[in-house]
Amino acid sequence: MTKPDLSGRTPTVQRAPAFPWPRWRLTPDRPKKPLARDPRLTAADDEIGDEDEEQVLTVPAPTVPKTRPRVPKSPPPSAPPNPAPSTNATRPAGSVGGWLARESLALLGMAGAALTVFSQLAMIIPLSRPFMDILGWWMTTSSNFWLDRYDEIGFYPHSHLQAAIALAAFLMLIGLGARMSAIISGTPLQRRWGFLDGMTWPSLAIMGILAIVFLLGHDPDASSATYDGAGGRETVKYLFAIILTVGYAAGDFLGQRGFHIRLYRLAVLLIIGLALNQWLLSSP
Repeated sequence: MTKPDLSGRTPTVQRAPAFPWPRWRLTPDRPKKPLARDPRLTAADDEIGDEDEEQVLTVPAPTVPKTRPRVPKSPPPSAPPNPAPSTNATRPAGSVGGWLARESLALLGMAGAALTVFSQLAMIIPLSRPFMDILGWWMTTSSNFWLDRYDEIGFYPHSHLQAAIALAAFLMLIGLGARMSAIISGTPLQRRWGFLDGMTWPSLAIMGILAIVFLLGHDPDASSATYDGAGGRETVKYLFAIILTVGYAAGDFLGQRGFHIRLYRLAVLLIIGLALNQWLLSSP
């Protein structure tokens, strides 16, 4: 069979030119893992390989500038290295002088209240000569002070009310002294203190005894210049109770629990004073 002669004809089938199709990969390129070391290599070959790697991969360490160590400054030659504590400093709170300085205002109020109570007891019980001398000076000083205040306002209350005002003032002074002592010693005080929140039965009993002493220590006859009739007397009694309550509540508000503690001390001071007066009366 002879082949057909196709030399004079153009080919009907031609190869299409190559087209650069994109090559998509479903997984990203990952770093190639190092090949496992051939176990047939000797230890000498390993050392040579390690040296080559160190020569290639070692990078000189960055140079860190050297800093000088800080030297503490020496004190000036005029000042001593360890100055001695000042002798003019305040005394510690635990000493007797520190306690007296801290309690000075409260002690002043307690002494004034005690002397005022003893001046009322002079109408009821006998007093020794030293007590009479002290109370005579106190009554003169206290009367001059309060009369000057009444002269300024142009009003002179009844003797019962004058005694209530004096006792209320000393109670407020005790509460103020208790607050000052708490501030100096660092004792925390409540920001909001309720009305008579720290009142206790012993404190209330002491206040009731003081009120009875003040009522019994005055002349039972009423002064016609102040009030007339039974209605006026009842008014003075109510005012007396109100004034004492105000002084007691003000001391409670200012000194909080410290006020009632100092009220107990006032009661102890009065008992000691009565015992000393009785001993002076019995002594020849």
